[in-house]
Amino acid sequence: MGSDDLFHKRKERKAASLSRSRARRAPYDRVLIVCEGSKTEPHYLQELIDFYKLNTANIDVIGRGSDPQNVAEYAISRSREDQDYDRIYCVFDQDRHTSYQATLDKIRQTRLSKKRSLQAITSVPCFEIWLLLHFTYTTRQFGSGGPDSSICAEVITALRRKHLPKYDKGQHNVFRQLEPHLPKAMKNASQLREYNQTNGTDHPSTQMDELVDYLRNLRQNG
Repeated sequence: MGSDDLFHKRKERKAASLSRSRARRAPYDRVLIVCEGSKTEPHYLQELIDFYKLNTANIDVIGRGSDPQNVAEYAISRSREDQDYDRIYCVFDQDRHTSYQATLDKIRQTRLSKKRSLQAITSVPCFEIWLLLHFTYTTRQFGSGGPDSSICAEVITALRRKHLPKYDKGQHNVFRQLEPHLPKAMKNASQLREYNQTNGTDHPSTQMDELVDYLRNLRQNG
């Protein structure tokens, strides 16, 4: 078989596979979510997708286990290879990442097509601040342990102390466990955003409420 014939057959198989994938999708947005964490955030989001019975053919959740810059670069590259995505989200923490601000700038400056959006979903200092807001409103400045300490470890300690004593990164069933507290978390995250705008800070903060709200209403808005 000639190389041209082989190329065309592969192209036809790929097109057929893509056609079948499109047929399985629900009539709402196709979404790419790329997470800095390889387990914690992907587990949480997959559990949310299952809970709200969203079509997994519409939503790709990918954990990179890397830094913000790598997350953004991968998301942009993937979205340009597959232009069927309507929304692309980059989920990452500030923590002590030196590439954090540059990554935010890159995401703001990147232009896809008019109908597709690229958005950063950040948590400062880390994802666990979103979990903590399910139980309590706080404006506490974490990171008092010095430049070599783990800021995220401080947030996890606060989360474990009164609310989730067995919490650990990467564990399963976090979303289902916290779902009854979701209205409180949404309210607290919004209130914190207003506080930060008034006081010119972003520590602590999270935009996870925006992503969660979008996903849980995805079927209704399709």
